[in-house]
Amino acid sequence: AMLFMLALCYNFPRFLEAQRQHQWGIEGQNDLRGLIGKTVGILGLGHTGQELATRCKAFGMEVLAWRRKAQPHASVDQLFTAENEQGLDELLKQSDIVVLALPLSDQTWHLLGEREFECMKNTAFLVNMARGNIIDESALLKALEDGEIAGAGLDTFGQEPLHETSLLWDAPNVLITPHVTPQVPDRTGAALDILSENIRRYRADETLVNLLRPEDVYTKGPNK
Repeated sequence: AMLFMLALCYNFPRFLEAQRQHQWGIEGQNDLRGLIGKTVGILGLGHTGQELATRCKAFGMEVLAWRRKAQPHASVDQLFTAENEQGLDELLKQSDIVVLALPLSDQTWHLLGEREFECMKNTAFLVNMARGNIIDESALLKALEDGEIAGAGLDTFGQEPLHETSLLWDAPNVLITPHVTPQVPDRTGAALDILSENIRRYRADETLVNLLRPEDVYTKGPNK
């Protein structure tokens, strides 16, 4: 997520295209931005969202977050909850970068659609490291083409592999990676550590780490 945020703010799509064309990309320098002083809105404040919030604070950002319950975090400056119907809209309106860090469920299927993109700043970026179907991709394409948002970094998609005819490949100011986040070796090691700890806790009749509730179970779609 941080890589996408930095790359979009530093206009990497423009410079990568200039490199492919063997052009000295002076033009793109006018669009460079830093992260310091910018506002990030994180949707989902589980382990991933909390870690991201901590790193964003280290970059001097104001951190907003949206989650189901009103459970604060030290690195979050302003917390919105799903119980407040206006909370998501307020976060989208204030954020320079919106990052998705929440699971796909019946409640989050196409959470971001045409109306939500209209709420965002036309200078804002979207980063999705969560699940593709949290976004209505048709609405995202329209928002990018109409200039309703400035760009996106996407690691997950509604259909994977992303079809070669998808318009997202050539959408303006979009960075695409092929769902590589789960393949990071350090992440695998952390998962094994949690598994080992849960085995120990199970044997000791202690509460397990990262217990799932029925509402946490992922969905296959709005109609399942």
